[in-house]
Amino acid sequence: MLINKNISTIVYKTAIFLLLVVTVVIFLLPVYWVFIKAINGPIAIFKYPPDLFPKRFSLENFRRGFQDFDTITGFVNTLKIVVINIAGTTIVSAIVAYGFARMDFPGRNIFFIIVIASILIPWDVKVIPQFMEFSYLGWTNTFLPLIVPMMFGFPFYIFVFRQFIIQIPYELDEAGIIDGCSRLGIFFRILLPLLKPPILTVMVYEFVRSWNDFLDPLIYLSKMSKYTLSLTIYYMITPFQMDWGAVMAISSLAVLFPVLVFFLMQKYLFGGLSFSGLKG
Repeated sequence: MLINKNISTIVYKTAIFLLLVVTVVIFLLPVYWVFIKAINGPIAIFKYPPDLFPKRFSLENFRRGFQDFDTITGFVNTLKIVVINIAGTTIVSAIVAYGFARMDFPGRNIFFIIVIASILIPWDVKVIPQFMEFSYLGWTNTFLPLIVPMMFGFPFYIFVFRQFIIQIPYELDEAGIIDGCSRLGIFFRILLPLLKPPILTVMVYEFVRSWNDFLDPLIYLSKMSKYTLSLTIYYMITPFQMDWGAVMAISSLAVLFPVLVFFLMQKYLFGGLSFSGLKG
């Protein structure tokens, strides 16, 4: 009986392991393919049968990607948007979450439910009204449609901060009140230094979201000088010019930055989620 149970356990764990391996291969193979073709040189892209491992190392694709296309402008524009969004939405979301967690006002729970429920609204429902609004304001071909909405906070980030704040003892707030601190003083002087885990979590999420944003720049930006990195890669592919080597090279760099940020910050990322009650 014990032997059968051990065999069942081994079979189960082996099956789970194989399933995980297959899943990892399915997800990582396209990324691996992009990196291999980026460093293999322009001719290797069209080789058949394709090489699964690089036979030569070449930076020619990267040279053409930066020389023939305005890739540096795309990088700079994307970094501008990313930095502003990270700074703005992190601070605003934390302040809003502090209000929901610490302040007692009529309809607090209802407003919080509305904020969280807004996550369920599909992007497709909002895109036309937002475009009409931003067009009326004259914000097309500017970065404002990509930045201003994030300056009012983001529902998921508000939730993460609130779940963390409600676990901080209220006695700290009372000590601040006794010392004469205002509500904002309590937040910035007492609570904010304790919010390092959720702050880093939100910063990582917002970096990835802003860095990978494609549809919003595609809708609002039509001047080449305003293109983000995702738009730069998109417009590398045209009916008249398709430099797949350059596309692979710049795409590999576009993927590399979020991956590096994730691996460098994963300890804080999962720590912030566990403190907020989201980590499984």
